[in-house]
Amino acid sequence: MSRVLMIDDARLFQMLEWSLLRRAGCDIVRVGSGREMIERARRDAPDLIVLDAERPAADGTDCLRSLKSDPALHSIPVLVVTSPEGVVGCSDAGADATLSRPVAPGALDLAFSFLPRVSRRLGRRRSTRLPVQIASPEGSLRGRIKDISRRGAFLALPQPLPLRARISLSLSLPLPSGRRSVRAQGEVVRQVPQDPESHLIPGVGVRFVEIDPRSEGWIDHYVEEGVVDEGGPWEDPGERHGA
Repeated sequence: MSRVLMIDDARLFQMLEWSLLRRAGCDIVRVGSGREMIERARRDAPDLIVLDAERPAADGTDCLRSLKSDPALHSIPVLVVTSPEGVVGCSDAGADATLSRPVAPGALDLAFSFLPRVSRRLGRRRSTRLPVQIASPEGSLRGRIKDISRRGAFLALPQPLPLRARISLSLSLPLPSGRRSVRAQGEVVRQVPQDPESHLIPGVGVRFVEIDPRSEGWIDHYVEEGVVDEGGPWEDPGERHGA
């Protein structure tokens, strides 16, 4: 599992919880200070560090310079969230990507797509409109898969399922060798409610928690033989409700 290291910041943690990282099953680890972040990074070698430079405990640019001057840590990508006035200073201190507040919806996912090491870890997925049968605590449901990877899928549904709900998915993948049935157990890790003001498709992001190797292989084949997007957001900014 990929690991993300961040300063203990409730607002930033909430944004990460709704981001591509959590949908891909990344483990988000919180630390209390810039010093602890450096120590933990040396010990655990995370795949990404997310730093709120405005937090007093983060030590801002000093923490960045320490990370980027350490031979064992300098290759770890660092995404910094800061004020508009702090962007230049953080970039000069070695930030691989910066976001200024207020952070717009979808901006985190877009920033991740520009960090090659992170996007490679998150893997490939394919946009689609495949029908899916869902067994959930709310009963049996039918929906459509908006996109899929071996790690999970986004399910277009009129009403989102509860976060952390365990569900079973059944679908049929059209492959060159014929249709293949795929079954998987998943966990709801993201909700997108119905909102006429938003371009986002209502539904849920699901992380696969149990799937057999054969089904994983069929998903890989399906993704590889289609139009594949590496590392970008799961939502298509141009897609509208009912598209």
